[in-house]
Amino acid sequence: MARPVAYGQAFGGRTVVGIRAGSAQPFQANSGKFVFLATDSRLATLASGTTTADLIGWADVGTFSTATTSGADIIPVNVDETAVYEMPINATQTESQLKQLIGKVCDIETSSNIQYADYDAATDKTIQIVGYKYYGSGTGEQSVLVRLYGQAQSATMVA
Repeated sequence: MARPVAYGQAFGGRTVVGIRAGSAQPFQANSGKFVFLATDSRLATLASGTTTADLIGWADVGTFSTATTSGADIIPVNVDETAVYEMPINATQTESQLKQLIGKVCDIETSSNIQYADYDAATDKTIQIVGYKYYGSGTGEQSVLVRLYGQAQSATMVA
């Protein structure tokens, strides 16, 4: 069984709001799409490995790059706290190793514009692993089911 071409919501609630996006945000179908509101502009910005800002939800888009003008695009973002998403993991794991990750709180890593669950880092503690998908033993054939970790969610959500 091959891994999915696009990652997204696996289950849970949907509360989608339109949020203006920052400029040139490179959303990828084969990536996670967690976003936060930039402190200065209050525009939706892709979370990265250096993000310590509060996450607000998952951008419900496929492969898409926002306009070069900040705020020109409005993107749908699922802000429901019960939503669970499938996203790639940053290193090949056996099925036994994936089972041991359930419940672990970790960070997001970004490489080549792709968001991964960084199972081995918990500096920002932005997401929690609640399950996994094992499509095979090859590189990129494993993914994790994650939810926003409660302490990492924005209290202000959308302005």
